[in-house]
Amino acid sequence: MRTTLDIPDALLKRAKIAAVERGVTLRDLVGTALAREVDRSASEPPVERRVQFPIFGSSRPGALRMTPERFARFEAEEEARRNGVGS
Repeated sequence: MRTTLDIPDALLKRAKIAAVERGVTLRDLVGTALAREVDRSASEPPVERRVQFPIFGSSRPGALRMTPERFARFEAEEEARRNGVGS
């Protein structure tokens, strides 16, 4: 099957060199590498990811007035907290 991929120029150049050095076509090199990666990831246990929902304070429970501007401010504060900025 034919498909189109966007591969960074430097990576494509390395892949072409590796194919020549191994005496295989670029198609075979990419196919083998892709099969190896898919097989490897299929044999690994799935990664559990926990989702954290944002918690917003409110002076009246059940009545939160959230505007896009307020949400953007909370989001920026949370990002700064995660990155240790302003601590």
